[in-house]
Amino acid sequence: MAICKKKGPLMKNSRKISKNALSNILNIEDLEEPADTRSQMLTSQVVVEADVIDIIRDIFDGTPVVTNDEKISRILSVRAEIRQNWGQARDAFLAIGRALLDLETVLSKAEYMRLRSGSERLFPFSDATATQLRHIAEAVDTGKIPLELCPGSYGTAYQITLLDENQLNIARERGLIRPDVTRREILQLRKEIQKPYHIDGKLDSKTINSELKKLERQEKKLENELTKVRQRMKEITHIMG
Repeated sequence: MAICKKKGPLMKNSRKISKNALSNILNIEDLEEPADTRSQMLTSQVVVEADVIDIIRDIFDGTPVVTNDEKISRILSVRAEIRQNWGQARDAFLAIGRALLDLETVLSKAEYMRLRSGSERLFPFSDATATQLRHIAEAVDTGKIPLELCPGSYGTAYQITLLDENQLNIARERGLIRPDVTRREILQLRKEIQKPYHIDGKLDSKTINSELKKLERQEKKLENELTKVRQRMKEITHIMG
């Protein structure tokens, strides 16, 4: 296989995706998109950048893989296939989100609420997923998330839509708005950089209520765990007589 050298990002070809494929795409979460690589050590039809072989050597250090051209070629081929499908996944969930946004302009508010309540009966996903896809499409179309930097995982892309302006600026400075960013990285940023309770001197009740609900869920979870612990303690005490 002859490796084609390429300095820029790998271009992806769009294909029409079936309804079943769209459903499968929506079940993909946080599979980290491999970066393009270049190399002169193998012959392949895969377009790569210079660091791919170094990455493979690092991952498989101490194993026979690092000296096995056939296995490395197979890894590169699978990587290229995943990258292509990953790009299709992004294009697919953006197309779904845009279609849902378009439908929102056609139906009345009451009609659209009916549609949302029956999402799982009409579409291969829940209303919660539909909401996330709409937010992502809107974020891309308004420029909050540049199309070329939109992650291939809709779950990760949705986490970016939840960032406020300050968090988003910090994410940009840290290079977190990129196709291969993971949801864990965005969640860590959101945890690290908390949203302010006041915006322009006004109390942000939405942020406070959101945090309150989150704390209430945590409290309930802890109460349930405490109940289980106490029950087990009673059982042990009873056994011991």
